[in-house]
Amino acid sequence: MCVDNATHKLGRIFLIAFGNGLSTYSKKTPSDFNFTTAHTQNLQTSILFSHFGFGNKVPEHSGWHNGSLDHTKDDDGGYMFLADVGNESHQPLFNYKVNNLSSGVCYEFSADITNVVKSGSNLTKPNVRLEVWEKDKNGTLIAQTSTGNLSECGTMSWSKYGVSFVPTSTSVTLLMVSNIFETRGNDIAIDDIELSVCSDSVDLCAEQDTQESTSMFLITFGNGSSTYSDKTPSDFNFTTNHTQNLQTCFEAGHFGLINKVPGNVSAWHSGSLDHTPTDDDGYMFLVDVGHRNDQIFNYKINNLCIGLGYGFSAYFANIFKAGCNAPERDVRLEVRAAKEDGDLIASKSTGDIPQCNNMTWSKHGISFSPTSSSVVILMLSNVNQSSGNDVAIDDIELRVCSGNHSGLCPPTTSTTTTTTTTTTTTTTTTTTTTTTTTTTTTTTTTSTTSTTSQQ
Repeated sequence: MCVDNATHKLGRIFLIAFGNGLSTYSKKTPSDFNFTTAHTQNLQTSILFSHFGFGNKVPEHSGWHNGSLDHTKDDDGGYMFLADVGNESHQPLFNYKVNNLSSGVCYEFSADITNVVKSGSNLTKPNVRLEVWEKDKNGTLIAQTSTGNLSECGTMSWSKYGVSFVPTSTSVTLLMVSNIFETRGNDIAIDDIELSVCSDSVDLCAEQDTQESTSMFLITFGNGSSTYSDKTPSDFNFTTNHTQNLQTCFEAGHFGLINKVPGNVSAWHSGSLDHTPTDDDGYMFLVDVGHRNDQIFNYKINNLCIGLGYGFSAYFANIFKAGCNAPERDVRLEVRAAKEDGDLIASKSTGDIPQCNNMTWSKHGISFSPTSSSVVILMLSNVNQSSGNDVAIDDIELRVCSGNHSGLCPPTTSTTTTTTTTTTTTTTTTTTTTTTTTTTTTTTTTSTTSTTSQQ
């Protein structure tokens, strides 16, 4: 596919939504959408191992979300890419070559992906890797990210996954490859595959950028034997407009730092634990969110480097069990300049955080380049309903999208030297005495360093 300047200005290079129709299976082939796959196409109800079909609903299959629909909004009879994934290493589900990109420009490759298997089936969970290669599969890998294991849920729940990259040549190959080589399970649906020019609001830094990068702060909320931590948001350098609770009963607009989900609400995942690995009795930030645009989290950080890339992320979980009549949580991550009515630098929403049979953590994040040295990092509710809008948050982090930079650019210390010369003349001699007085004025600017907040 060739990319023209007009397309660049629009931001989107391509979007594959697979079209729509009345027939259960589309007769279109991957070549109609300019990609190839190592799987074999099916045009009948049963999708066999290492086969795929473009279906407008999940077909009848024991253990699948039978009848569930595609992801594309306002698309009646919309098709999706359904696959019973094969088990051969690096046999792509999706292989797309794109030409005439602009070297040095940031692009984002993304797709909405879901597990079509119902919860409780004890089958292998899909896990897909998104890769970007320069020239071809045997060229240079320039970016990759993985979905992680795609959870089984009570209802089929879509999540968006993506990776950003900056090509050094004009042609790249975009791949989706299975990380799992099992025949039982590993059944997947993919929709709304997209390549776009990065906006100011993109996903997290590319994986290779963050593997050895610097963490500016990581808030895990510590741990302890008491159900509720007595630490406050100020201990972790953030604020919230919700009120802290130190007891079991939660109300809208309240939160607690807690080491397990309370058991007083039967619809909650009672007893479920925090996200932080190897953290016995670890606390998490559990919030009964008030209303739309209520501030859940507000963190100001200074001395950032203008133009450098940063990634802000956190883990979120819906504490309601699958099947409960409660609103899906949806949190907006924002980065703003640190001033009154600060300019918006970047914004991204989690989308609906689904209810699952087991409490399931998912990572959401955003990357940004600050336009000023001080920014405010926010989490805000997108849901205008207080009843049942309960969410757990953990491992809130800011990292530098670079392996060779500390991420801090403190103001420089300036020194000003003033020299005064005094001349004294007497009338009794012809000698001139010159006295030189040197005055040094030093201006010191104090820099604030962000530290990891843990108990």
